[in-house]
Amino acid sequence: MLRNKSHKELIHLSHQLIQPLLPNFHKGQAGRVCVIGGSEDYTGAPFFSSHSAALVGADLSHVICEQQAATVIKSYTPDLMVHPYLLNLENSALNIGQDELNNLKSLSIQEILQSNNGVLNKIIDDSILPKVQTLLGKIDIVVVGPGFGRDPLMLKTLVRIIEEIKVLNKPIVLDADSLYLLSIQPQLIKNYAKAIITPNVVEFQRIAKNFDIEVDLSKAYSQEVLIDQTQRVSEKLGNVLVYRKGENDIIANTKTVVVNNSPGSNKRVGGQGDTLTGAIATLVNWSNNYLDSFWDNKVELDANEAHILACYAAGSLVRVAAGKAYKKYGRSMQTSNIHEFIHEAFLELFDDSSIFRL
Repeated sequence: MLRNKSHKELIHLSHQLIQPLLPNFHKGQAGRVCVIGGSEDYTGAPFFSSHSAALVGADLSHVICEQQAATVIKSYTPDLMVHPYLLNLENSALNIGQDELNNLKSLSIQEILQSNNGVLNKIIDDSILPKVQTLLGKIDIVVVGPGFGRDPLMLKTLVRIIEEIKVLNKPIVLDADSLYLLSIQPQLIKNYAKAIITPNVVEFQRIAKNFDIEVDLSKAYSQEVLIDQTQRVSEKLGNVLVYRKGENDIIANTKTVVVNNSPGSNKRVGGQGDTLTGAIATLVNWSNNYLDSFWDNKVELDANEAHILACYAAGSLVRVAAGKAYKKYGRSMQTSNIHEFIHEAFLELFDDSSIFRL
């Protein structure tokens, strides 16, 4: 149904997914998003993702991050709820003996992920997971990976968090360092229907290589080949939805594919992908509310179509906002400038009548 639709037709269809603002709704019903990411070195990425989710229209936007990142992220805005629940190996609060710490540092990430280290398991079980589990129970959709880093304890914790999200049957969007983790342990989300991955060209190549799917970044593949590669990765992961970012974004699973080649900005800035994941989180959550007839709506799309349309709408929204930011700022454009135009882009794509239905 969707593959042969024009951009205009796809945006028109996606209007159905835009959750209205109704006076009987209470706080949280337009979306409770949680971004899990942020480390000492990378604090901007989780901010951009969670802030984007809020700007698109989520009611509540949370960040679960490493302790040392929390104060920095909180300083960006009071609008986000920031939870310093994660710990890395260098955190002095761990009380790990120096010999044990040196031993852990001598291991590769793969070895730590595969090991049944009692010290790390106890830290995760006693100090991290109980707090994370409590918050996850209140969340509608989770984004994992922005600014996460590759600290072994953090990644080992992320494995457990993803497993918990699956037990809770929550939708999950994987980006950035969670995709590095996925390239090591692809079974993490295999056959999990509520997973969406958002790889860039390098991340896609790394995941594809794990499945012996050739992706050569030096080659100029045709669009049909790119689509085939994307759908093969989806198949290997058990039909998860793949949002393959590029000049033309390919959004596909084994059943359906759409390509987004709508105009955006030729200036590529760090953080733009994080803005996209936040937009995806809000719109996919709304698509789930649409499927559940959360407001007085007819359900004309199936879950597969609704989720792909939500991702397409999110990508279009960020592209329009980036185009507007570039028009104003040119080469000096930054991701924060894109956020200035998210609401304006939203109105341009979905108009006021889609937002306010009394």
